Amino acid sequence: MSFSIFNKETKEEKFWKWFEKNQETYYSEIDNLEIREEIFNELTKNLKKVNEDLVFEFSPIHENKVREFTISAEGMKELFPIVEKLIEKAPKLKNWKFNAFRQRIPGDEFEIQYGDLKISYSDIYYRSENDNGKLGIELNIKNFDDEAQTQNAIYILLDGLIGEYDVTTKIGWIEWVKLNENEMENLKPIIELRNEIDK
Repeated sequence: MSFSIFNKETKEEKFWKWFEKNQETYYSEIDNLEIREEIFNELTKNLKKVNEDLVFEFSPIHENKVREFTISAEGMKELFPIVEKLIEKAPKLKNWKFNAFRQRIPGDEFEIQYGDLKISYSDIYYRSENDNGKLGIELNIKNFDDEAQTQNAIYILLDGLIGEYDVTTKIGWIEWVKLNENEMENLKPIIELRNEIDK
């Protein structure tokens, strides 16, 4: 009589078993451009077995020899329980820290290159209002072109500023407008949003 039905691995357990077996490659080789695309494709394939829409990021190796591995829901709130469940099942591995959602990046200066677009905190100002306990924000962005690429880049900047979890759960709505540098009264630098969210 077979008891295999009782010890069937969950998809989360299968993912971490695979990751644990390959962790050394991801720890030491992701900066190797010759194989990075291949190993990232392999990771994507395994992560999609948990959920089609999950994405990932790696940090550089920190001074304490730890590399961070972040699973992101790309701001889709309905996927948050899936991300949280996956990270809850993560093994304890030396030199690794596993994060649910994109984390805040310390500091008040952050710039990203997204495709051929370069954008930083200093390019964005905002005004806000209370929206039923959440914050509604109007983003005023230098040279804003309303392209999807620009919005995606700004979402990544916001995730770095206040964290993906807070972007999704504490911001009620976002309006996007091109910054008029002649009309900047009542606008605040985007870095002030961090304190406002934390209040």
